[in-house]
Amino acid sequence: MGEDKFVPRAPRLPLDVEVNCGAKGAAYSKNISETGIALISDYPLEEGTYIQMKFLLPGEEEPVNAYGKVVRSASVSDNYYESGIAFWDIEDTDKKRIEGYFAGKT
Repeated sequence: MGEDKFVPRAPRLPLDVEVNCGAKGAAYSKNISETGIALISDYPLEEGTYIQMKFLLPGEEEPVNAYGKVVRSASVSDNYYESGIAFWDIEDTDKKRIEGYFAGKT
């Protein structure tokens, strides 16, 4: 028999900002963790694909730039989709800014 492994989810904070997804267009964040971001869009993102993202954390003037892998995608209504994106390639400085955002909110 196989063992079920429990993988804890990283803590999340609500985040409602516009996210530029490159050629895909704009989406809006639902929440963010230190390991990824949940997006709401009017287009589906295919699981397993990689996307480029650019977004501003509240109170900051420089955008976070990151590449992410779509790990989850589902329709949430007739016109909207929710996708879970795991940060795949992110500069250390941007990662530290996300960590700082959490430190200021917890």
